[in-house]
Amino acid sequence: MKVLFGGYLKGPKPKIGVGTKVLDIGCGFGNNLLPFLVKGCDCYGVEITDDMSKLAYENLRNRGFENIHIKTGNNKSIPFEGEEFDLIISNNVIHYEKNEESFLAALREYSRVLKSGGGLYLTTAGPEHDIYVNAKVVGAHQFQINNWDFRDGEQCFYLSNLKYLNFYLSKYFEDIELGQVTEKLMQINLDFFVSYCRKPEN
Repeated sequence: MKVLFGGYLKGPKPKIGVGTKVLDIGCGFGNNLLPFLVKGCDCYGVEITDDMSKLAYENLRNRGFENIHIKTGNNKSIPFEGEEFDLIISNNVIHYEKNEESFLAALREYSRVLKSGGGLYLTTAGPEHDIYVNAKVVGAHQFQINNWDFRDGEQCFYLSNLKYLNFYLSKYFEDIELGQVTEKLMQINLDFFVSYCRKPEN
């Protein structure tokens, strides 16, 4: 998330402050929203089950925050109105789409709920990530998670280089900036593509 708050972007950074509407897709416990809540943003989240949505909401409320709204949905079905958000966060969730059609449908849905000129911060697994390395190839950019964890057997859509990520993002967004972060956590290699882009102005 430091990409959004630091000096990493060459182009205009998103305006983050009181009144900014931020949506975290696949928000987990809601922790990604904490720095935005501290700055007075109106924060929204989406999780795939009612129980997970409730857990995220209660976690943030228990920390004393009130301007939060968590609903049940997914990448391709975001339960909010069109052009509602100034900033969308998609942190390592879009690769759980199973094929190119589904991947593009998710990006199209992100664009739908994003305001004209709004920003998308998106990360996804990179080619040096062990989850990708251990996966079984089942089609073009399609992999089956293997020998990893409870997700074994799930089919995902991974991108082997940043050119592909740029290619797909450019169908709905502009001013695309790309990066890659690789680290070793204990004995596991973690690798992520990082991107920030904007929805074109109307």
